[in-house]
Formats: sequence, structure tokens, C-alpha cells
Amino acid sequence: MAVAGRRGGGSAADGGAARRPVIAVACVGQAPQSALSDLEPALREAFRCDVVRAPAVRLPSTAYDRRRGQYRSTPLLDALAAVKRADWERLLGVVDVDLYVPELSFVFGEADRRRGVAVFSLARLGGGRDATGQPLFARRAATEAIHELGHTYGLSHCRDTGCVMWFSNTLAETDRKGTAFCATHAGALKRAMKR
Repeated sequence: MAVAGRRGGGSAADGGAARRPVIAVACVGQAPQSALSDLEPALREAFRCDVVRAPAVRLPSTAYDRRRGQYRSTPLLDALAAVKRADWERLLGVVDVDLYVPELSFVFGEADRRRGVAVFSLARLGGGRDATGQPLFARRAATEAIHELGHTYGLSHCRDTGCVMWFSNTLAETDRKGTAFCATHAGALKRAMKR
């Protein structure tokens, strides 16, 4: 949700300087705080925003499906929307439990454009190393976080397999696409963030 006066020329009192959007990040449930430290620089770069930490959010027990051993992601969006502040343009939740929506066996995350909230899971991102032998976990987390936040700005899935907005169904696809927007989606994001 944009706050009046957050963009544009600013007021005379602040010298007319434009204010950057604020994206808040929060652990949901038992997700480690260290995950937020790794994400913050990637989010600042991708969205040209300020990143703040929000208080941890309780994992809704009603989201758990005992039969599947997974959590439905939509109730987590509801929990995030309930605590989102007006001065946060977006709120991103980070969980360490496996997520799903009823029509899919799992999801890396989910987003709600109307309420400006998104959530993604660390549960399936572990393992693997890049060509230099470095763990892929932090890069994968940044990729999925940026992807879900992109949806909150109205960005759809991309046909370019290298764009962060490509729909990835496997870790190999997540690794291939990386954290950058294609030119089309970069332009769409810029326009969306100026509204």
C-alpha cells in the first residue's frame, strides 16, 4: 500500500527530496533471523528501496494440514496482512515450513498484490553449490523473495527463463533464473513503483 507523499517531489520541509519505498521483512514462526540479514541487500538492490525488519509473526496453526504435513500459504498472507503497517509499502514473510496451495503439491511462496504482502519458504531451498563451490541457499532465498515481491507489484510470470519472474517448479529452474528482472519486467516494476 502506498502512503500519500511517499513518492514525488516531497514537501518543502524536507527539501523536496523523494522518499524511497519501504519493504518490511519478518520471520514467520521459527524462521531464523539470519535469513533476513542475507535477504536485505538483495531486496534493496532489486527494488531500490529501504528495508526494515518487522516483528516476528506467529505461524497460524490453522494453516497446517496434518494429512499433507504442509502449511497452506494463504492463511500466512492473512496473518501478514493483519500486522502490516501503513508506512510499509510491502511486507514479506519468511518461513521455514513447507508451503502449498490446494491445486499444487508445493509452492516456494505466494503473494497478494491487493494487500501488499508476500510469503516464501526456506524449506526446499537447501543443498547444492554453484560453480565456485559456494552454497546456493542464500541466492535461492533472494530469488524467491524477489519473485514473490514482484507479484505484489502486479508482475506476472515471464516467458524468459532467465528472468526472476519465470515460474520455477524446481530448484534447477530457480538456480537458472537468478535475481534479475528482464527488461520488460524491470520497466513494469519501475512504472508500478511510481504509482
